[in-house]
Amino acid sequence: MDRGYFITEGPSTVYSVGIREVVEKARLTQFLTETDGPVSYYKPPFKGQLTKPSFVRNVVEAVAQIKKMPVEDAAAQIAENFQTLFNIKLS
Repeated sequence: MDRGYFITEGPSTVYSVGIREVVEKARLTQFLTETDGPVSYYKPPFKGQLTKPSFVRNVVEAVAQIKKMPVEDAAAQIAENFQTLFNIKLS
């Protein structure tokens, strides 16, 4: 991150202690979310399910919880990061 790179985390953010530690230390201004699929999960809340785009909401909610901030603020920052990295304007 000190070199300007972005990092991304997926649904394991919801349940993995190790990933949650990474998220806690990461700069939200260089953070993206993804679904990391296709993967079949073995832990709740995704147990037995294949990855789907709707899981991103769970990831953003977990990030907001870890960062102790409103979900809307975390989502807005992550969307801004996406726009910056890919030079795409979301409407």
